[in-house]
Amino acid sequence: MRAARKRNPPVVVITGASSGIGRATAHRHARRGARLVLASRSASALEVVAEECRAAGGEALVVPTDVTDEAAVQALAATAVAAFGRIDVWG
Repeated sequence: MRAARKRNPPVVVITGASSGIGRATAHRHARRGARLVLASRSASALEVVAEECRAAGGEALVVPTDVTDEAAVQALAATAVAAFGRIDVWG
């Protein structure tokens, strides 16, 4: 099972990824080798988290997003699918 996960790592979208529980969630998935789509309003804070996640073994894509804007959330989903082909987990 682990070998299969390494060949086809899960794609995880994390909103609020720039701090708190979102950041901790991103770190946890990164340690497991996930492909992360990191979202929050602050691009600069997301870049820091993305670097931390890459250093921990994950792949990270930064998508600044205001989740109060429905169109922005739809664009986040579309970006995740365009980059990685699917979404396995949304958190």
